[in-house]
Amino acid sequence: MRKIERKGIYQAFDERGHVSADERWQVTTLLDGALQFDNETVRVAPFDEPRSDSVTLTLEPDLRLRELSIHGLRGTRESRICLNQDRSQASVCWRFKGEVKEKQIAWREDIEIDYFSPLFNMATILRLQLQPGQSKAFDCLYLDPVTFQPTWMKQIYSHQGRAQRQTRFGNDLLWHYSMDFGGDGQHISQFWCDDDGVLIDFQFGKNGGGFQLTAKNTD
Repeated sequence: MRKIERKGIYQAFDERGHVSADERWQVTTLLDGALQFDNETVRVAPFDEPRSDSVTLTLEPDLRLRELSIHGLRGTRESRICLNQDRSQASVCWRFKGEVKEKQIAWREDIEIDYFSPLFNMATILRLQLQPGQSKAFDCLYLDPVTFQPTWMKQIYSHQGRAQRQTRFGNDLLWHYSMDFGGDGQHISQFWCDDDGVLIDFQFGKNGGGFQLTAKNTD
């Protein structure tokens, strides 16, 4: 995998077009070849818990999960996922103030993780390495946007090929994907990304809303 050094700003918006978050992010290739995703997000109403939060997601050079941590609500919320030495078990914990919950799960390398940030979709795209016309269904550990509590769900990513898309940066030729959130065909989103897998535009299902990249360093 080639080296990635990217940064930018996302805005999240609801079905009425109201902005609910500003997310400053960067993706960096570390000295050992690992890939690290970092962000700082400010979430405002209509988000259910107005707050700031931050994510650090690190993937090994071969794109396997190394570690995930999320901090929010001025340090009173936290989530962390760590693997044991032989990568057969994952410790998943989530905390609110003094209340700490933890579960141990049998880990497989084909499990994906999702949270309310386009960085997780980028990580999944890089890991799946789909070719145009291909689809992949997988088990996903989804972290609740407010509480960080994990739940299992099915997701399906489909690579639709290249498509012209009018974006904030002009009319670009981008890679088009669809995502079946839940794996039952009830909530299908569309998103477009560049050659690095950086999401440029993300449209939620039929109810509207999504993410837009509003600033970037390069592509």
